[in-house]
Amino acid sequence: MKVKELIKLLNDLPPEALVVLSKDAEGNGYSPLATDGLGLYQYVANCTWAGEIYPTDEEEGEEAVVLWPTN
Repeated sequence: MKVKELIKLLNDLPPEALVVLSKDAEGNGYSPLATDGLGLYQYVANCTWAGEIYPTDEEEGEEAVVLWPTN
């Protein structure tokens, strides 16, 4: 998903709703988005469902926004 697609989805939601991150695809736990829990990194996929992030000054991967949970 690209940021522009996320923005489009978020525009239809209540602006006062809490942002919560799922621990995994099965919903085995949840945590709210940290107050400063957003960052821009380089993402390199290891497979279709997981990968690694690197600082933006790295020249590998693609630009990605990472959302960090509170815990």
